[in-house]
Amino acid sequence: MKKQLLALAVGMALVLSMATGCEKKTKEFPQKEITVVVPWSPGGTNDLMARALQPVFKEKFNVDLVVKNTEGGGSAVGINEVLTAKNDGYTVGLASSSFLALVTQGRAEADVEKITNICSVSEEPIVLAVKAGGKFEKAEDFLAQAKTGQVSIGVPGSNNVNQAYAMLLGQAAEADFLFMPFDGGSRVITEILGDHVDSGVLKPSEVISQVNAGELKVIGVFNKDGITTMPDVPTFESLGYDVFTLGEIKQASYIMAPEGVDEQVKEKLASMFKEAVESEEFKSFAGESGMILQPLTGKELDTYVGDIYKALDNAGKELFAVN
Repeated sequence: MKKQLLALAVGMALVLSMATGCEKKTKEFPQKEITVVVPWSPGGTNDLMARALQPVFKEKFNVDLVVKNTEGGGSAVGINEVLTAKNDGYTVGLASSSFLALVTQGRAEADVEKITNICSVSEEPIVLAVKAGGKFEKAEDFLAQAKTGQVSIGVPGSNNVNQAYAMLLGQAAEADFLFMPFDGGSRVITEILGDHVDSGVLKPSEVISQVNAGELKVIGVFNKDGITTMPDVPTFESLGYDVFTLGEIKQASYIMAPEGVDEQVKEKLASMFKEAVESEEFKSFAGESGMILQPLTGKELDTYVGDIYKALDNAGKELFAVN
């Protein structure tokens, strides 16, 4: 009887110790700065997004959010850095639909179902931008030129949501485009302004500063509802071009981490990022940039990422000849 009582006491102590340890671990995290790897060059949407979160994290949690730009491979290099990092929660990445597209096409290796998804940040429409005061005043001018001679479109990365919508526009308008991939939206903008490429398929947040400065002009939007910050810009659907034959392919950004992050650390990260995304400061930034905030976590986020993955897989097979 004494042995049984002793065993029971030891067992209860062990359970209590484990519970206390988990609770302590959760309360203690984070004890240092959290690094967000942005897999694109400085100045692009994801970079601006991560930097907009920095002061919110400092104010709300007294935690330094360190932004590290690791560009290359259409975001594959930076995301791989995250996936191979220590899974202690102190290294996360700002992934996007572009990375999921790379995986579906076998151009990046990752088991999407095993990645630790933390919190979605935003959805963004895709726009077609040209140099202001250049040879294209409106979308009709651009498409007329493309029907009689080739026009070039700069793409941040390749075989992604941006290029998919541009290809669907080409099919709908029976137009011919020359696609030119670059590493990040900021590089595409530089090439447009330097007259090295005719246009770019980009996110509103990437071009809004140049649009306000009169350097770029957005001549068409690829979503169904238009953009509140650019109400006068027509959607391609309103111009009579069906760019949704494969459905709406979402351009989304979300925080992810390596496989195997402790569940309570994951929950703490998710809670922090969700609160930061829902803050008035970040909402103001998002509104000015034309972003649609989408702070999902947990199973809802896993389903959301999985649905985007499936849509991109279908687009790859239909548009990019991916087996």
